[in-house]
Amino acid sequence: MESGFEPRILICTECNQEFVFTVAAQEYFAERGYSEDPKRCKTCHTHFKKDQRKSTFKRGTAQDKSGYPDQP
Repeated sequence: MESGFEPRILICTECNQEFVFTVAAQEYFAERGYSEDPKRCKTCHTHFKKDQRKSTFKRGTAQDKSGYPDQP
C-alpha cells in the first residue's frame, strides 16, 4: 500500500539537531489530523512532555482543592 509519504529530515527547535520524520510518523500525524510537522525530536519531545507534567502536578498540588477561600 503506497501512502505517498517519504522520510524527511527536520531540525529540532530545542537541540537544533536533525531528525528523521519517518513515513510511519507521518501516517500517524495524518490519521490524527495534525497539519504541522513535529517541532522537536523524540528525545526533546519526551523531555518537554515530562516537564509539562511536572509543572501541571505542581500547580495542581499547590492549590487548595476544597473550593473555599483561605481562612485568616
